[in-house]
Amino acid sequence: MTIGVTRLPGLEQAAQTMPFDQFGRYHMLREAVDACRAQLGVEQLSILDVGGFYEDNGTPTLPLTRFLPDDKVTVVDVVDCDLPGYIKGDGTRLHFDASSFDLVVSADTLEHIPQSGRPAFWRELLRVARHGVILLAPFGNTEVEAAEALLFEYIKAELHAEHQQLKEHRDYVLPRLDEWLGLLESEGVTAQAYPTGYLHAWLGMMLIKHMLMRVDPGVTAQRLVDTYYNAAFFATERREPAYRQLIIAEKTPGLVAAVDAVLAPTIMPANAEASADWGSALSPVLLTIVQRQLAGVQEQNNAHTQQVAHYQQQIEHYQQQISSLERLLADQQIVINAMHAQVGAVHEHSLRQTAHSEAAVRDLMERAHWLETQTTTLRQQLAAVQHGRVMRILNTLTGRK
Repeated sequence: MTIGVTRLPGLEQAAQTMPFDQFGRYHMLREAVDACRAQLGVEQLSILDVGGFYEDNGTPTLPLTRFLPDDKVTVVDVVDCDLPGYIKGDGTRLHFDASSFDLVVSADTLEHIPQSGRPAFWRELLRVARHGVILLAPFGNTEVEAAEALLFEYIKAELHAEHQQLKEHRDYVLPRLDEWLGLLESEGVTAQAYPTGYLHAWLGMMLIKHMLMRVDPGVTAQRLVDTYYNAAFFATERREPAYRQLIIAEKTPGLVAAVDAVLAPTIMPANAEASADWGSALSPVLLTIVQRQLAGVQEQNNAHTQQVAHYQQQIEHYQQQISSLERLLADQQIVINAMHAQVGAVHEHSLRQTAHSEAAVRDLMERAHWLETQTTTLRQQLAAVQHGRVMRILNTLTGRK
């Protein structure tokens, strides 16, 4: 029996343009849907994709439509979007009648719902599905949580940002696979889970891609790494420890068995040979990226050295200007001191002149006062003479009255 995944025809462009983890999960979803299609004998299925909106570098997309172009796909998500087949809605309160769609699918959405809303989310998926539900999501365990914590801290340190999806995983707590399989079983729903997204490969790829964001902020380098992974390692990523799981839950008997017949042969054993391990083959890519990063660091160092030399020249120029200004200030200070001395001398001379003038004024005032006193005395004497006895006799003798 052949173990591994055979890439479906018609998906070459998707493999070259989609992120590695997105391509892997939607390819697996397509395989499961095709198995259900064959089991149900329905050529065109009506499918509801809950949480299936994705913004690709600013462009809104509905990824499932690339993998199931001949089916009638409706996508529900919480964001605004005007693409055909899209409806804005809440997965915990779907506005559809029971059994409205042949299949209901959901990829990487359950973990972004608060724990209190997850049971309602599952029940809504089952309610509107006519035949079954296919769900993919990362499920928590010690290894997965450690990998996410490492990636979160790496992004925070390298890019100085918090990864919002990983933050929601931590805040809402990743779902536990055994708990949800147990819930489905308790409600009488037959279900089976399959691993996908080999954890060590997933973590390595995510670290590489976020390192590239720092070294080369464009999308070209990341897309090349994704394309390389989708071509070289996609076929061997379904094994434990796995980052995510695919759950098939049937309402129509026979779907789980049909999906199992297709997916079970694609699951790699946990003890797969080292030749199938992605790490050894990806080492040249890692080395190239590290070398490129080092070259970028060297370029930055050279640029910094040139800047330092330029700044040193500016400093020397400014120091020369400062020396010239200091000499000019010293010369100006000498002039200022001389002017202060002149002002002092003039002021002292003015004070002496003022004192002399004040003495002369006082002397003149004293003389004026003496003259006024003499004038007053003479006037009094004249008046006494004019009104005295002798003047009266003279006036009588001269006939004056």
